[in-house]
Amino acid sequence: MAKKILAAVDGSPLTRNVISAAVEEARCHGAELHIVHVLEDAWAEGDVARELAIRELEEEAASLLSSMKAEAEAQGGEATLHLLRGHPGDRIVDCAIDIDADMVILGSLGMSKVKRMITGSVSLFVVTHCPVTTMVVKPSP
Repeated sequence: MAKKILAAVDGSPLTRNVISAAVEEARCHGAELHIVHVLEDAWAEGDVARELAIRELEEEAASLLSSMKAEAEAQGGEATLHLLRGHPGDRIVDCAIDIDADMVILGSLGMSKVKRMITGSVSLFVVTHCPVTTMVVKPSP
């Protein structure tokens, strides 16, 4: 029985579906729900313009997490939020281990086809490297 479920969100069109699936799993198993969003460290720090852009991205990420927490609460769930920086796949796996999650839920498509070809799929990375059960939410047909 799952006691902690980690939902990884990225703001893509599947994000709400991920939250719905995570709330349902948490409800079915009486589990704690955790929601994580990872800001990719793609920029070197130090430049003022970059610092402002990073700050703006952090504010957008915090807003995304807050809205997903509200979405979970509207569906009858409660959630703990995690905003992390780094490679999304690595950080999602690390977070699952750190919180001792029993299940990770994430969407199958979060980036463009071109970026996915260059950097790889986060969902594939997590499924391959995460030591716990992983549920991948796909778009509706």
